[in-house]
Amino acid sequence: MKTVSVITICRNEEKGIKNTMDSVLAQEWTDFEYIVKDGASTDDTVIIAESYKEAFEKKGIALRIISDPDKGIFDAMNRAAGEADGEWVIFMNAGDAFHSKNTLKLIFDGKKYDKADLLYGDTLEEEFGEFYYFRKFPDRIKERMPFSHQSVFARKELLREFPFDLNYPIAADYNFLLCAYNAGKVFKDTGVCVAVVTKDGVSSVKLKDTYLESIRLRRDRGIEQPTDEEIKKGMWKIDIKQFVMDHFPAWSKYIVRRIQRKIRHQYTIEYKKDF
Repeated sequence: MKTVSVITICRNEEKGIKNTMDSVLAQEWTDFEYIVKDGASTDDTVIIAESYKEAFEKKGIALRIISDPDKGIFDAMNRAAGEADGEWVIFMNAGDAFHSKNTLKLIFDGKKYDKADLLYGDTLEEEFGEFYYFRKFPDRIKERMPFSHQSVFARKELLREFPFDLNYPIAADYNFLLCAYNAGKVFKDTGVCVAVVTKDGVSSVKLKDTYLESIRLRRDRGIEQPTDEEIKKGMWKIDIKQFVMDHFPAWSKYIVRRIQRKIRHQYTIEYKKDF
C-alpha cells in the first residue's frame, strides 16, 4: 500500500489538466499512486492524461485513469476515494497544482502522523495573475471553511466514513470537514504550502448560492445561524458583490479585489513554480 493517493477529478479540462499532471509527475518523493477520475470528457482531456503513462511508469508511480459518467465533482470524488489504495488521500483537481516538486517530500518523508486523522497546510490562490495565501481559520470551522480543501490530506477511512454529501453541491467539502470535526477527529497543520489554485471555482463565482448553502449545512449540523429575516436583510451585500463580478470590467474587479485583500491582510507574494 502506498502512503498517499493523489486524485485528480476532471471533465473537459484539456486546458488545465496538463499543469496539474506536471506538478504531480514532478514530485521528488514518489511513495504515492495517482488516480485521474474523468467524467466522460468530450474533449482531449483523456488523451492528454493517457500521454503521461510512460513518464509516470519511468518514475515508478502507478497511474490509473478512469473515465466514465458521474453526477458531478463530489460524486466523482466519492467514487475515486473508493478506488484509492493510499493511507492518505488528497484531491488535486484539474487546474490545481502542487506548490512545488518537494511538497509531498516535506510533508511525508520521515514523518509520522499516528494520532492525526486529517492533515492540512497552506494554499496559494491566484487571481488576476497575483498570488496570495488562502486565509486559514481552523478554530472558526463552525463559522466558515477553515482552510482550502486543496491543502487537505484525509485518511482513506475518514473519506469512506464521511463521504461527500451530494445534497450540498457547492459546499460538500466544507460539510465533510464539519462532520469530521463534530466526530472528534484530529486535525493537524503540517505548516507546508500544499497547493496553488485559481479563483474560478463554482464556490468563488456563485456567491448567493454558496452563502445560502453554507448556512443550510451549518443549521443541519446544529450550529446556530442568523434568522431568515436577518439573512434577507443582509443579502443586498451579496447581490452587489455578484453584480460587480458579473457585469463590471476586469480592471474594476481587480481594484475591488485588491482593496478587499488589503483589508483582510492578504498580501501579494512572489511565486515561481519549479516544475
